Amino acid sequence: MRASPWLMSLAIATGLGACQPAQPDATVAAPAAQQTPPAPVAADADERRYHFQCGDLAVQATYHGQDAATVVVGERTLAMVPAEAASGAKYADAQGNTFWTKGTTDGTLALKGEPERRCTGTGEAGPTPMPAADAAVTDVGFRATGNEPGWLAEVAAGATPQLRVETDYGQRTFAIDNPTQGKDGWSGKAADGTEVKLSFQRTVCQDDMSGKAFGTTAMLTVGARQYHGCGDFAGAPALAARP
Repeated sequence: MRASPWLMSLAIATGLGACQPAQPDATVAAPAAQQTPPAPVAADADERRYHFQCGDLAVQATYHGQDAATVVVGERTLAMVPAEAASGAKYADAQGNTFWTKGTTDGTLALKGEPERRCTGTGEAGPTPMPAADAAVTDVGFRATGNEPGWLAEVAAGATPQLRVETDYGQRTFAIDNPTQGKDGWSGKAADGTEVKLSFQRTVCQDDMSGKAFGTTAMLTVGARQYHGCGDFAGAPALAARP
């Protein structure tokens, strides 16, 4: 039986079609273009830091935009929020402390229980916060601090020695002129009659918060209450922090 020429042509066409290379599926999506990684978030450019001299106190104020301010007064760090003021920028905290400035050259510091101090701006600070030691009184012969609650005691060296004390995070302050000096410390009576004594032992002491090591162990007695901490004499070599 002879094959139909039409059938033979169809068979050849079919075979040739089967030998053609496969065409890409038009429905397959092309590879996605490489995405550019997001730019890093910039640091807060609206944070400004200034130094002030408020009476006998060196103060550093860091303004976080217009929403908050951190005011460092000696060993105290006060977190403040904006307060109503007729002019200038005024900040306050829940303890009743306020810091009010007009520009960067003039201001007022009011610490609870203390007279207001007039402030003079001494310049814009750099990016690194001012160490607390830089804010301390420079004529200190001995200095001791402690935590929970925070306290500070300084013995001023000079023609008229003075024992200065702050307790309970600065809520109470005492000043004793010409304190009695013994072999292990100083003692005296504050203006309100409170007995105050600062004593020390020459043993290495480690601050329980910062880990910093000091050359003496200190104890402060105010009335019937005792506070424990660490201290050093002015000019004493720094000790390495212990793990």
